[in-house]
Amino acid sequence: MKSKNRGLFTATRALVSLLAGVFLTVGPSSGETERPNSDLLRFQNGDTLHGQFLGLKDTEISWRHSEARETIKLKTSKLRRIAFNGGRSRKVLRSLSFVHLEGGDRIPGTIISLDAENLIMETEFAGTVTIPRKFVSQLSPNPHGGALHYLGPFSADEWTVAEPPAKEEDPPPLPQQEKEKEDPAAAREDPENIEEDLWVFSAGAYYSNGQLPIAIDTRAPDKARIRFSLAWRNRLNAAIAFHATMSQPELPDDKKKDDVVKIPKIAPGKAGGTAGFAYTYGHSYVLTIYSNYAQIYRCGFDEDGKADMDRLSNASANLRLEDAGHAEFELRCDRETGMIILFANGRFVSQWEDHRGYVATGSHLAFAAQGVNSRLRVSDVVVTSWNGMMDSAQSMEAEDRDVILLTNGTDRFSGELSGLKDGMFRVKGSYAEMTVPQEDVQEIRLAREKRTQENDEESSRQRVRLLLQPYGRLTLRPLEANAERMNAHHLAMGELKIHLGYASLMEFSFSNSVLDLWDDDY
Repeated sequence: MKSKNRGLFTATRALVSLLAGVFLTVGPSSGETERPNSDLLRFQNGDTLHGQFLGLKDTEISWRHSEARETIKLKTSKLRRIAFNGGRSRKVLRSLSFVHLEGGDRIPGTIISLDAENLIMETEFAGTVTIPRKFVSQLSPNPHGGALHYLGPFSADEWTVAEPPAKEEDPPPLPQQEKEKEDPAAAREDPENIEEDLWVFSAGAYYSNGQLPIAIDTRAPDKARIRFSLAWRNRLNAAIAFHATMSQPELPDDKKKDDVVKIPKIAPGKAGGTAGFAYTYGHSYVLTIYSNYAQIYRCGFDEDGKADMDRLSNASANLRLEDAGHAEFELRCDRETGMIILFANGRFVSQWEDHRGYVATGSHLAFAAQGVNSRLRVSDVVVTSWNGMMDSAQSMEAEDRDVILLTNGTDRFSGELSGLKDGMFRVKGSYAEMTVPQEDVQEIRLAREKRTQENDEESSRQRVRLLLQPYGRLTLRPLEANAERMNAHHLAMGELKIHLGYASLMEFSFSNSVLDLWDDDY
């Protein structure tokens, strides 16, 4: 990873040299307030350029750099994406509800009404919008079901790297540290001395640069649902600790003797292998995920403070992730029953039960890359309460019937969704018509036979994709934009005026390859 950053540094410097005709060594013109270079532009060939997005028209963007005399014009055909504000939107959408479209877009906002033809939503980023029903695949008025305890990540300050304790004697300073003492500014600018953070936050995701874990107190309840997305480079080898205390127990006074062996602290992936789980995560469960299987370790301590490790047995925990590069996972765990359930990409994987009693007493969640060359991207982390039921309705769809799942996670029914009015969904079932309050509905999967795909003419035109925080995605044909607003055409919603303050990324090139989507250099 270090050589990668050095290469990007060199590539960026070369790119700036190519633009030397418009660059100066002086600041902005008189009367103009200098703005920080908080946006990042990535080209198709991997080069990057910091600056400020000023606008877009036709197939050309306007870009400002602090050392440029004039505005830089760049063709969108040469661009991969723009990360606004370092990959962090200036505004975060308050509404967690959304509508899924057949083409993959996710429209965040509050559903106002629905009939046989149209759905009307109130959005923060574009005001009131109308969506023809034929484009809608899923409605999620209350997508997280139970009480929401954590949603993110949204900033670089939320999570903490669980570093190993310092040794009694500090090691001698590295050459870079000596150089920083002599000339701190020169040391920072020297590409040979670029050091990477153990975890890098970029555009709503954390990227690993080593094997130390990153953790956060999610205040997870006794019955919890933990959802997260993982992407990986090289081989998948990840450890996820949940309901973790992130601390070792205090020994009683009668155990604090000189002849008692001191408790070692071993970081995961270091010497000691999985034996380090308990010393790193405390009382916890640790899920280890590989490309083709998963397993769970029970981590506790005996009365002398030594690690008491055990692998929970189960019938089968097979995965099929060899070539995927990314996947969505969900853990459901219950302290009362000792039950732990794992789903991957909406598919049930396995169930474990701790017959010795649920050992994990904390509420922290932690992630670590286990392999020496393994790299992880962690994103879309959601922690909610759970009712303890196996709600298989979440993955159900039907060809000719709408499927409704209630927020209690257990009740579901199918029929024809006739509409939404005054906060009540109206459903025609096989034996009766009923009304259901909107606040009691978690999601509705609409019948597949009534949906439509985008037309070839629209898909062939130049389009961009906007990612909105926390969960919005819009695929648009841009008409014109400045630094704050974009006028664009959406296949389903028509002409829109979008507030770009809610956008974290603008993508010009769409790819499903995790290598193309991997972007930890903001």
